[in-house]
Amino acid sequence: MSHFFKKLGLFLMPCILVLLGIVYLDFFKVFFEYDEYYTEDLFVSLNREYVCLKSLEKKSEISKPNSFIFGSSRSQAFKCRDWNKYLSDSAISFHFDAANEAIVGVVEKLQYLKKNKYEITNVLLIVDEGLLTQTDFNQRNSSLTISHPEISSNNSFDFYLPFITASINPKFVASYMDYSMFKSHRKYMGQYIANTRYPNLVNPVNMDIFYGKEKEIQEDSISYYNRLNLSGVFYEREIITRDFSDINNYTKDQLSIIKELFQEFNCSYKVIVSPMYDQIELDSIYKQMLIDVFQKENVFDYSGKNEWTEPIGNFYETSHYRPFVARRIMSQVYK
Repeated sequence: MSHFFKKLGLFLMPCILVLLGIVYLDFFKVFFEYDEYYTEDLFVSLNREYVCLKSLEKKSEISKPNSFIFGSSRSQAFKCRDWNKYLSDSAISFHFDAANEAIVGVVEKLQYLKKNKYEITNVLLIVDEGLLTQTDFNQRNSSLTISHPEISSNNSFDFYLPFITASINPKFVASYMDYSMFKSHRKYMGQYIANTRYPNLVNPVNMDIFYGKEKEIQEDSISYYNRLNLSGVFYEREIITRDFSDINNYTKDQLSIIKELFQEFNCSYKVIVSPMYDQIELDSIYKQMLIDVFQKENVFDYSGKNEWTEPIGNFYETSHYRPFVARRIMSQVYK
């Protein structure tokens, strides 16, 4: 029997050493607590929701935020400092977003805030069709999107497994070593490695991100957009025929839960449908859901072909619009 355990130990030893190495290196900054998650030398894409959660916990030890911006990375066009101009002096704003955010993720965050006795007075909810169709958190199981047990029904094993799996992925390991040595993002690296000439700057108090791409555009916008045009990032947009057969019927249920929580908080809220480069208009069924649940006066749809989506200069690339667009939108929403 002892011979068996000795062999088993020898067999497991490499696995244990690899696991200890992954925890020690902590590529994705989830195994240890950090005073600052976004540093100048950071080039690995972190789990945005987790970082926001940890930053919120620290901030709440001083003063609890009472005004929240929810949404995917597209919501980062809206900055707390710009939003504060339309709020009362007592507003303490915080950006509580997530990569590829889901409607179920917004529900989870509001329930977390309720459980931890936050008093919410203002909400800015930034949505798009991708967010509205994601109603099952079990499908959000990558290192970028997995939710922490504090704000979901995931257990610790569910949460940490994607980071361990990603850390031993040959593609990630190659990307990490390649970028560490040559400081150049290559196409094969995908979302594992941040792709920006200048680092993204993050406000550690309210979690606003200021993308390095904004600096690139300010320095030489012609070269920036010419480069993206030549590489095929910006494409010719055509009218697309929609297939309405995959409408998610659980979306309205989760929107209704959000509305109930808004009423419990007795907060003021605005729901904004993002302008998208593809110029595809939000499906009429989803738009009607938003209006039915939140009332027409609180829903603002900027999707489709319009003055917000026509100029490519309104976008960093085909997924994210720029802060000056969000400022103009807020001036209409809060006029």
